[in-house]
Amino acid sequence: MVSSLNRVRLLLTAAATCLILALMFLHDDTIHAAIPIIPPHISSTNSQVDRLNEAITIQLRIRVYYKNMNFNNKKNENTILFVRGNISPLNWSSGISLSSISNADGIYETFLNISQSDLKSQGYILQMKCLVNDRDWQLGPNAMFDLKNQCSHPDDDDFHNESKWKIKKTKSLETPITLNVYPWFYTTEGSIFILPNSIYSPQLKNYRNITLYLPPSYFENSWKRYDNLLIMHDGQNLFDPSTAFMNQAWMIQNTLNPLMLNSNANNAMEEVVVIGVYNTPDRMNEYTYSRDNSVGAGGKGGLYLDFLEQTLMPTLMDMFKTRWILDHSKLGILGSSLGGLISCYAGWTRPTVYGKVGCMSSSFWWNNQDFNNTILNRPNVPQQLVIYLDSGNQGVDNDDVLQTQTVRNHMLSFPSFTCGKNLYYYLDNGGQHNEYFWGRRFWSPCLSLWKPTPQIV
Repeated sequence: MVSSLNRVRLLLTAAATCLILALMFLHDDTIHAAIPIIPPHISSTNSQVDRLNEAITIQLRIRVYYKNMNFNNKKNENTILFVRGNISPLNWSSGISLSSISNADGIYETFLNISQSDLKSQGYILQMKCLVNDRDWQLGPNAMFDLKNQCSHPDDDDFHNESKWKIKKTKSLETPITLNVYPWFYTTEGSIFILPNSIYSPQLKNYRNITLYLPPSYFENSWKRYDNLLIMHDGQNLFDPSTAFMNQAWMIQNTLNPLMLNSNANNAMEEVVVIGVYNTPDRMNEYTYSRDNSVGAGGKGGLYLDFLEQTLMPTLMDMFKTRWILDHSKLGILGSSLGGLISCYAGWTRPTVYGKVGCMSSSFWWNNQDFNNTILNRPNVPQQLVIYLDSGNQGVDNDDVLQTQTVRNHMLSFPSFTCGKNLYYYLDNGGQHNEYFWGRRFWSPCLSLWKPTPQIV
């Protein structure tokens, strides 16, 4: 009986204590601060986060640059630009019209408010396309923008501070985020031409022709500028059988055009300007950085790369300064055979000049596999370089497949390289060492090095 009374007394005492503490909690700031409160990102996380996500609205200014509204206007109809997309208020069924900006030639815009919750549901990636009269679709893959950096997130210090996210919401409405789009609608092929004057190399004391490929949008949308620039060796072999070795050209335009037009980003590429640099009778020396005594040649590769960097690119950038942008992280260099060797050497030894490297059927056998045994063992391994390697496995020396795989494995031994991320390898089963096979698989470096990616805003 005593034991039961004691239990009752204890329960009453505990209840009274709780009541006192509760009253103190309501009226004493010190006690209130001392009592641990479970933060909202631990308790009731989903409802709190969802509520804030829905409350935060981001205002966007969609600005479209396109001068040639009558480019394909055979019916002389009024033309209006529209935009469709994947996040409300945009959709893929009908477009929102854009208004022309007064006193601005070929610039159109509209303003959109999108909720952070809708943006989050799409992985923070806004995709859109423009249409002429809400009918003629923009060609190529969707314009894509990564807006995650513009959002508040549950792990941010101020996300659960209601006053702060209200301020951020107001700031977003006062200062809209501008997304620039440069569409084209009707041109389905790029343009190829040879520069009227050959380029002199003071480094090598010779001249060579340059052939250019300008992507489909180039002449239709004069607002657009291009930062994807690709230098390719053996330029006379790229487009025209009449100038190609053994009259067998790569015909890379037949690969570039459909990939740049494709609306499916998984099988498309960004638009690229190709700079085809003709070789000379001194090709073997110019495409090798060291002498191979077994061949009795080689060693002018450094001078050739100096020509590309110090003479050719400055000359071209001066000629096309209003349309080209020299971004070294996007400047590519690509070739086959000895052209593949000098491309890999260029990227590895000049990583501040080249950001993307394509090495097809590379002659890694040169000078007792010096590239693998010496160059790759140098200090200062490139940290930002993106490399593409390939080979066939048939024909003379099986297209050096074993040497290529040795180089690939050596590169993968460095922490800065990951297969499928910044190092790509493709085996062309049955492929041989000639222009036909290089042209046939040119799609592979294109999809590896220039895959469409969202622009981080």
